[in-house]
Amino acid sequence: MSIQSGHCLCGAVRYEGKGARGRIHVCHCTDCRRWSGGPSFNVGFANGIDIAGLGQVTWFRSSDWAERGSCRSCGSTLFYRLLDDPASINVSVGSLDDATGIGEIEEHIFIDSKPDYYDLTGGAPRLTGAEVFARFAGEADEGA
Repeated sequence: MSIQSGHCLCGAVRYEGKGARGRIHVCHCTDCRRWSGGPSFNVGFANGIDIAGLGQVTWFRSSDWAERGSCRSCGSTLFYRLLDDPASINVSVGSLDDATGIGEIEEHIFIDSKPDYYDLTGGAPRLTGAEVFARFAGEADEGA
């Protein structure tokens, strides 16, 4: 099984992503931009992650459906997870020890929230907030 490591700025929180790494998802919502200072670039791992220094992670419930994990010591933005699937944690691309070969952006979400002061190139799909919520509602319907 493939393992990829990462950590916060001060090193108090370290993690290992297990299995295949997903492609980059970029979120342009207001919360992500406020949290990270710009769009949030995240990836997940097929077999989850193991976190060392979990006691140094502070979780903030940022919406009715998700929470974000940061280092208590240095404040690095590290993790994002949905409340209904807390084992499925996405990591901030910037926290990876080696992002070589990470590939292209798979999609942009909340593109309708993106401010006009930046733009990203490429042909990845760009979903509005309404389209993202419709996707999650469809997945919930399928699982019922």
